[in-house]
Amino acid sequence: MNRPGDKVTKWGYSFVWTERHLSRGEIEPLRQQYDTLGSEALNRLQAIRASLHGETHHQDLYTLLRENHHHDDTLSQLWTGLHTVPDWVNWEQLARGQRVFYRYAIANIVGFALQGFVAENSAAPGVVEVLIRTGGFSTRTLLNRLLETFQWLIQVTHDLASIQPGGEAHIATIRVRLLHASVRQRILQLCQRTPDYFDIQTYGIPVNTLDSIHSISTFCCNPMWLQLPRFGIRPSNQDVEDYIALFRYLGHLLGAPTEYFDSVESAKLTMESMLAHELRTTETSRVVAYNFVECVGHFRRPYYVSKRFIEAGSRWINGHELCDELDLGRPGGLHYVAFGGHCVLVAVLAWVQWAVPFLDGVVIELFRKVMYTGVVMRKRTRFDFKYIPQLGKNTGKEKRHGYSSKELGFADMSISPYALDMGLFEAFFVAVLVVVAGAVIGGGLWGYTRLGI
Repeated sequence: MNRPGDKVTKWGYSFVWTERHLSRGEIEPLRQQYDTLGSEALNRLQAIRASLHGETHHQDLYTLLRENHHHDDTLSQLWTGLHTVPDWVNWEQLARGQRVFYRYAIANIVGFALQGFVAENSAAPGVVEVLIRTGGFSTRTLLNRLLETFQWLIQVTHDLASIQPGGEAHIATIRVRLLHASVRQRILQLCQRTPDYFDIQTYGIPVNTLDSIHSISTFCCNPMWLQLPRFGIRPSNQDVEDYIALFRYLGHLLGAPTEYFDSVESAKLTMESMLAHELRTTETSRVVAYNFVECVGHFRRPYYVSKRFIEAGSRWINGHELCDELDLGRPGGLHYVAFGGHCVLVAVLAWVQWAVPFLDGVVIELFRKVMYTGVVMRKRTRFDFKYIPQLGKNTGKEKRHGYSSKELGFADMSISPYALDMGLFEAFFVAVLVVVAGAVIGGGLWGYTRLGI
């Protein structure tokens, strides 16, 4: 049990425990709480859908909600809450928060994958036990599952109109909320038939309030304090405040409590409380981490990224203790050099953007356009309930033997068995580090000779 003044260290991150951090006694009841309004609305929507006698054009839950909220008190309550903007929302601030994601786009993508997924998702037992039962973390489906989450992230940061009531990201977030309710309902139904299917006593109600708070924290707090600083980037106080405000609003749409993110201080205390109480590895954690490396490490060229680079990046950002617990491999020095090149690139880019505001705007708009076109427009998902928990259906460790060109959407350029196990991105990062090191050494020698020492 942590006491005020204690130094807490968790996987490379240290902080001093205070009375304002959330105690275990405060967070445990949150495991048995959940979005009851979302669940009740789901029940009503399913009843309406069943009454339509197979009219397939009315099967979508969001469409049913939009068309029937006038006739049902529960649906009306949900719809009104989703379309009523809280008094604390400042649209200008949220627009700035959206820009923060693209300001550090490359670092945010890598952090999202290697820290947000490998560390936070796989080491949060309640979350990972739900995810593993959906089947979405099989190597056959993991890529699409990751892209769906990433698509939502791109949508909610695309532009201000998209997150305002009736906007594309606003609708997508409502769909995600209904999806969460569907997963919760399905697992609880299976528990009624087979009580040991999911340990509700230990992990709480599936997709519970604590899980929601933890997820929002992972999206908005982890980049600011656990990801970007480890790449050599220190976001400004304004960036941190705006980004947290954005996800506080998104948490409101998802049915999560928002008071945990009503200030930068509250958000950081929440993140640190989650680190202290929630993160621990299990055998399921090792399954998810293994499948992630197998999935990402089998892209075909030119998008190939070696498993060793993924492991080096994971160890760089998460530390050896966690990665050893997850049974990740220990790569050689070359792949650490490659990841170091990545860190140099994103840190230098961030500094240049800070020094040249015009360039900052250009970079933000470039990544905003490229990501939306490449991710959202390429294969837009409606967040349907596709990965359905089933009795006897749990995901284990799986090998992945490469993606077809049809899956990835580009030409098949297989790696030669005689080639160095390093992708084009990794080689580029090594080149960046070599060039920067050469410039630093060359500049030092030039200064040395100029001084005539």
